[in-house]
Amino acid sequence: MTKGSKIFIIIIIGLIAFLTYMEASEPAPINWFPSYSKTDKIPLGTFVSYNLIKEAFDNKGLKDINQPPYEFLTDNDSITGTYFFINGSVGFDKSELDKILSWVEKGNTLFISSKNIGYTLLDTLNIDTDNLLALDDINTKPLVALTNTNLKNEIPFLYDRDISNPYFSEIDTINTTVLGVSQLYNDTLVIKDPEINYIRQSFGNGHILLHTFPEAFGNYFMLKENNYQYTQNLLAYINPKQQILWDNYYKSGKTFYTSPLFFLLNNRYLKWAYYFVVIGVVLFILFEGKRKQRSIPIITPLKNQTLSFTRTISGMYFEKEKHKEIATKQNLLFLDYVRNTLRIPTDTLDEKTLTDIAARSSNTMEETKNLFKYFEEINRKPKIEKDELIALYELITKFKSKS
Repeated sequence: MTKGSKIFIIIIIGLIAFLTYMEASEPAPINWFPSYSKTDKIPLGTFVSYNLIKEAFDNKGLKDINQPPYEFLTDNDSITGTYFFINGSVGFDKSELDKILSWVEKGNTLFISSKNIGYTLLDTLNIDTDNLLALDDINTKPLVALTNTNLKNEIPFLYDRDISNPYFSEIDTINTTVLGVSQLYNDTLVIKDPEINYIRQSFGNGHILLHTFPEAFGNYFMLKENNYQYTQNLLAYINPKQQILWDNYYKSGKTFYTSPLFFLLNNRYLKWAYYFVVIGVVLFILFEGKRKQRSIPIITPLKNQTLSFTRTISGMYFEKEKHKEIATKQNLLFLDYVRNTLRIPTDTLDEKTLTDIAARSSNTMEETKNLFKYFEEINRKPKIEKDELIALYELITKFKSKS
């Protein structure tokens, strides 16, 4: 290795070390990913709400569900309680929705807190959604409140971050009860133009609760001042005697991680140490591997043995006096020669075809007819002699030599 290469490697390693130090010294950015996972302590994880609900039910009234609802309800058809879904988006296909609604009809409760609720469910309940838009301001911080006077706070709860704010623009007024409302914050903590964001609808002997502000169950909202009261009052419409079936399947974030790299890359110091090792290995390969690389031997390609193989097979046929079989093969090969070399179709060997063959092969019409006539004579015979086979070979060879 030259002196210049050594200096270059030292500079690169020093630069990587400096960048690693700068990255490690920077404060970790806040992760606002909407995971809604019970294990996540990030702002939009549900670690706090999950554990508070679990504690309120004495650790026995909350059951984790880690499989699709269709599979779970099929295997546990007799289970009762409140199926609890919290995520940025919750949508069921038709068969799964039918299974859930059939379960609700028996006297159970379906609770969904999500910004995007599947169209199939909304259509079944005659409900439509829209989004709150600020026409004169870019502020999209929501104010939220419940409508029940016994649960309503004197001042609406403010979520002090700009987010999308869906609401129920159309509802089945006969069968639906409005439980909560929202409005975009406009300098005052007063809801003047409420839009529906929390409803309840009876379904058979059970109930369906739909809520469009899942951030209410996030760690950030729960730990901000007295916002936990809003989340606590949301759950007042759930029967405390029923078991809560906490869904872990419809979650943007994972409940558990199986990849060792996740733990490695999730820690900023381990992450940069890992990057440092990878870059070091690449540099080693570039500077050391290149110098010690072995020469690649020249491998002689395999010879084409097709012609020798053909000669061997034909010799075996000839020795066993299978003259008719050889003649038949020669006939087929000659027709293939006409099709592929002379570019003339051989489906019908009429006068026009023979004229084209004679013209393109530079043979006379008489020579061409004699060859094909000889083919016909041999094909009619059940067996031919060696002299006849040799004569056929000579006719074909003479014919092709003029092409």
